Amino acid sequence: MKIQTPWIWLVVVLTICLTALFYVSQKPQVAVYSQYVKSLCDYQFADASLMRSMERVRSGNGVDSAIVLSQMMALREVALSFDAGIQKLEQAGFSAPPAASVSLFKSSVLAKVSCLQRYLSERMAWHAELGKVYRLMEMNPSDAGLPLMRKLDSARAGYAVVPDELVLPESINKRVESLFQKNVDLYEAWNQFDNDKTLSVSDELLHFFQMENLKEISLSEKVPLAFYFLSLVLLLATFFFIFKSKQ
Repeated sequence: MKIQTPWIWLVVVLTICLTALFYVSQKPQVAVYSQYVKSLCDYQFADASLMRSMERVRSGNGVDSAIVLSQMMALREVALSFDAGIQKLEQAGFSAPPAASVSLFKSSVLAKVSCLQRYLSERMAWHAELGKVYRLMEMNPSDAGLPLMRKLDSARAGYAVVPDELVLPESINKRVESLFQKNVDLYEAWNQFDNDKTLSVSDELLHFFQMENLKEISLSEKVPLAFYFLSLVLLLATFFFIFKSKQ
């Protein structure tokens, strides 16, 4: 009859609730979400650093192509590891961003890296050809040399320049025309990947993990309060149960 009193069941229920609260408090959601927030922030920093390097590639200001390629590969690895990490996150039962957003982020980054690699090799070759043309023009001076040099300098800076009718020796004329045409092609290629597409997608993912992180922090702050309250109720219920049992 003593075991069947309501007090013992209250003690049992409170004990189960406290155990569940302890289990919830030990789940590492905050650490996991914070890790993804840091990963996306690192990606945005790496992307900005790579684009600064690409600006130097565009103008031909003494860039080490090996370093730029290393930055590209790092960006690519971030996208691949992020996609794999999200799959593991879903399997572990954590909240994950929409699969479409993750897929768009991965495909956008991989496409951008592919375009950057192609642009790097073609732009480096363009600058090498430009140096040869400069030397040929110095060896074959003409009245059109100075205006043409200015236009070549503008093309070197990355602007789409359309030259006037060239008055140069035939051997130089074809090479200069080819340089200007190739520069226009590279200008259009630059505009295709010099945009905020990947950054906007990463911002959406970053916002998702920041919000999940805030939810978990808010929950973590409430868990101790609930734990203390239930502990106090459990203590009082235990005293009442002992008192009732003695009666």
